[in-house]
Amino acid sequence: MRPALPIGAISALFLFTIRQMVRDAKFWAVAAALFLPCALALLIQRFHPPINDFAPAWHLYHGLSQFMFLMGLLPLACMIYGTGLIGSEAESRTIGYLITRRLRRRTVLLTKFVATALVLIVVCGVAASAIYASVVCRLDWQSLAPKSAALTDWNPAQELMVYLNITVLGVIGFLAIFSLIGLLTAKPLAMSVFYMVVVELVIGNLPARARAYSLIHQLRVTAAAAIPRLVELFELPSDLGAQLFPANGSGVPEVLIVSGAALFLACVLVTARELTPSKVARD
Repeated sequence: MRPALPIGAISALFLFTIRQMVRDAKFWAVAAALFLPCALALLIQRFHPPINDFAPAWHLYHGLSQFMFLMGLLPLACMIYGTGLIGSEAESRTIGYLITRRLRRRTVLLTKFVATALVLIVVCGVAASAIYASVVCRLDWQSLAPKSAALTDWNPAQELMVYLNITVLGVIGFLAIFSLIGLLTAKPLAMSVFYMVVVELVIGNLPARARAYSLIHQLRVTAAAAIPRLVELFELPSDLGAQLFPANGSGVPEVLIVSGAALFLACVLVTARELTPSKVARD
């Protein structure tokens, strides 16, 4: 007979992880960094000459959302928390206590992953909404709409929903990858930076098949499928733009497969190896 799932212990760990995150000064530093695009948008609009149509606002909104938020700050937040997801328990010597509470190591890992992902999804979603509010809500729609023939069909509220969905996908994908990296090496931050530079920023921007291994590329493909005009941000030739961003493309299956594989390998590693502070990521 299989032992009953310790729901009470899992719930306690889930709530403790959330409470521990929001009480930590590191969380508020990360949250403040996520709101930098909003602050930058307000600063640019403060000193920018009055606009005559929607084009500057459209480029500002999507430029900050794509290049600063999705390609930079969101992965950075996941890196900070993912690399120390289980290492913090080994460092504080609480992993042994959790195991004695009938929680398997993989259960501890998955519970902390879900709790951390939930908090990051909420704060990243609020930050993405703040970019929308700082750019779109300040526009004079009645006077600018007649002058914006190229953007008459612009629906920023619908595009915000696209970004919120991609934010969920991005947090799950990056947090899973960085959680795995945190268990693979004793220097996870250095390895994570190497991964971001080589895989995400270099390979992910190459006009080659290897770009499919980049999570950022898959997120961009998903966004461009829902917002076709996004291709204009990258100023690509039409043939290359069609190759990099197929009209009916979607990176959702790829991101979910990579996330599942990374979590599975992380569960195998956390079960098989000895967890000591010298061998895991420090929080």
